[in-house]
Amino acid sequence: MTSKIEQQVMAGVGVVYTVRQLTGATALKLYVCAASLYGIGRLVWVSHVFENWANVGLSGTWQFVAAAVLNTHTAVQLTLMVLLFAAASLLLDLVRPASSSHRLAA
Repeated sequence: MTSKIEQQVMAGVGVVYTVRQLTGATALKLYVCAASLYGIGRLVWVSHVFENWANVGLSGTWQFVAAAVLNTHTAVQLTLMVLLFAAASLLLDLVRPASSSHRLAA
C-alpha cells in the first residue's frame, strides 16, 4: 500500500519525465519535421506534383525532383531544406545509439 505522499511524488516524477520527453531534442526534431511537412502541404499542390511525377515515370525521377526543387518558390525551398536537415539529424540520432551500443558490446 502506497501513501498519499508517495503517490504525489511519483506523479510529480511522471510529469517531469513526460515534459522532458516532449521537449527533448528528438521530440523537437520530430515537431520540426511535422511542421515542415505541413508547410509543404500548404505551399505546394501535392496532387499536381504526383501527377507530374507519374507523367515522367521512374526513369526520370531524379531529373524531375531536381527540376521541381530548383524551379519552385524560395519558401518551398527553405521549407524543404529545414525538413531535410531535421530528418538527417533524426536519422543520425537513430544510427548513433546503434553504433555506440555495438561498440560497448564488442
